Amino acid sequence: MTLSEMKSYLKVDFDDDNDFITLLMDVAREYIIDAVGKCDETIARVKLLMRVIVAELYEKRSLTFDINSTNQKVQYVIRSIINQLSFGDDDSEDDS
Repeated sequence: MTLSEMKSYLKVDFDDDNDFITLLMDVAREYIIDAVGKCDETIARVKLLMRVIVAELYEKRSLTFDINSTNQKVQYVIRSIINQLSFGDDDSEDDS
C-alpha cells in the first residue's frame, strides 16, 4: 500500500502528515504481522485491515475503544478480519 493510497482513503489532501501516516502504515503492518504472522498486502482483507487500523490511529490517535461507543463496530471488524486471516485457508487467497 502506498502513502498516496492511504491518504486517499483518509481523505487527506495535504502533505503535513505524510511522515505520521507513513509511521502509522508501518505500525499497522507490524500489528498485522504480530497478530497473524504475516502481512500479505495482495489480499483484499489485509488491505482493508491496514486501512481500518491506520484510520483509527490517525483519527483517534489510539487503538483504545469505548465498549459503549460506535467504535465497538470497528473493534469487531479488526478482530474478525484478524481471526479470518489467522485461521483461514491461505491457498484460496493465493489462487485468486
